[in-house]
Amino acid sequence: ISSVYQADVLTEDGESYSYIGLAEGDFKTRWRNHNKSFRADRYRNETELSKLIWELKDKEIQYELNWKTLATCKSYTAGSKFCNLCLTEKLLILKNKSCINKRTELVSKCRHRRKFLIRFCS
Repeated sequence: ISSVYQADVLTEDGESYSYIGLAEGDFKTRWRNHNKSFRADRYRNETELSKLIWELKDKEIQYELNWKTLATCKSYTAGSKFCNLCLTEKLLILKNKSCINKRTELVSKCRHRRKFLIRFCS
């Protein structure tokens, strides 16, 4: 099952940041990819969350990172007109004013639909 999650970053100086993302399939795989981007310098610009974590590391600021699932829903399926997973993520980003997500995420196309297009089938 796919999910929309939130990562909350709390710094030692009391600053708070939120990142909202989605995981098609299990969250554990997505979580591992995030952790990879926090450890390996070559992945530091992979997401807005990894950019923030690396910025804090570079400034030697201690932080606490907490994860929570906000919603579970289906991603795009063949014949659907829209992707519930992408729409849910966009709605939750809009509702959260302190979100570090890029606003360009709100106008991007669903990346889950592509695998159902005939030209990408092998």
